[in-house]
Amino acid sequence: MISGFGRTGKWFAAEYFDLQPDLISIAKGMTSGYVPMGGVIVSDKVADVIKQDCGEFTHGFTYSGHPVAAAAALENIRIIEQEQLIERVESDTTPYLQSRLQELAEHPLVGEVRGLGMVAAIELVQDKALKQKFDSKTGVGTFCRDACIKHGLVMRSVGDTMIISPPLTMTHSEIDELVAKATLALNDTYQYVQGQ
Repeated sequence: MISGFGRTGKWFAAEYFDLQPDLISIAKGMTSGYVPMGGVIVSDKVADVIKQDCGEFTHGFTYSGHPVAAAAALENIRIIEQEQLIERVESDTTPYLQSRLQELAEHPLVGEVRGLGMVAAIELVQDKALKQKFDSKTGVGTFCRDACIKHGLVMRSVGDTMIISPPLTMTHSEIDELVAKATLALNDTYQYVQGQ
């Protein structure tokens, strides 16, 4: 889940939005992707019904609770807490990242920059005033993704929307580098669409 384990400046995005979910699916954020692991956080409301009907809350699969994955998750969570990454994301990194990314909204290709915490989207549009999208055959998002890679930036495209979710440990200078490289990629993409 991209919105968990501190990415929004809270442990889970549900906290940010003051929601009380019955279930939360969790995965790579638990181990920072070092080893595969997934799970589901179950509210007492749901668990109590299962216990009432079954006598206990039994669940699991052959590979549940794998010791290596569990050890990686515990160590990752310990580091997040020890280094106060969530607090840093909330009070320092997020405001700086989101502010710098908003500068990209001035680019002629950008219809909108939106984000929360350490996740953001940059929507590419054909007409900035009307926020008119490109014809899907143009492949603007794919071109921009490739331009990002050419400039040393990993940013994925979902259609013509560029998505980033940088590391929680990112520094201000690394954010500056991200914005500079994104600008170069946007400029290359702008030249590409002008030639279409």
